[in-house]
Amino acid sequence: MSQKSSLPAPVTDQPATATPSEQTAPATTAGTQQPTATFTGDWDIQVGEQTSSRDALIGGVVLLVLAVVFFVVKNAYANWRVKERVAPSRANASGWFLFIGLMAVATVTVLAFVNAGRFLAPLYLVPMSALAGVSLIAWLATFSAKR
Repeated sequence: MSQKSSLPAPVTDQPATATPSEQTAPATTAGTQQPTATFTGDWDIQVGEQTSSRDALIGGVVLLVLAVVFFVVKNAYANWRVKERVAPSRANASGWFLFIGLMAVATVTVLAFVNAGRFLAPLYLVPMSALAGVSLIAWLATFSAKR
């Protein structure tokens, strides 16, 4: 019983002499490569992939630029609060809480763009989110303070 098909034979990139064990286990040295898993869909996230130095450098530069911008915003905010008749020390503290909260949110965001598979893990996400939440709550608490 033979079947005839008009479809071409499937093309594979692997040599025909490879055994099934060679196809499933890539040759690696012990302990030098982390396990990886790829999730496809709208986001192409690879878990366990190393961060390239170029991506880390770009992320660091972006964080540095954002720190300068947030520092200028902090000073402008503190000066505005002083003009609104708030004690200067309380206005400055409120500005610093705003700065820390914005930097924590920016750090989580930049880390997610640099290597989402590695840095969106709870090990990194939970402490930075907690820091952002606490500092933004402290900012709101000092926001309503008057002289």
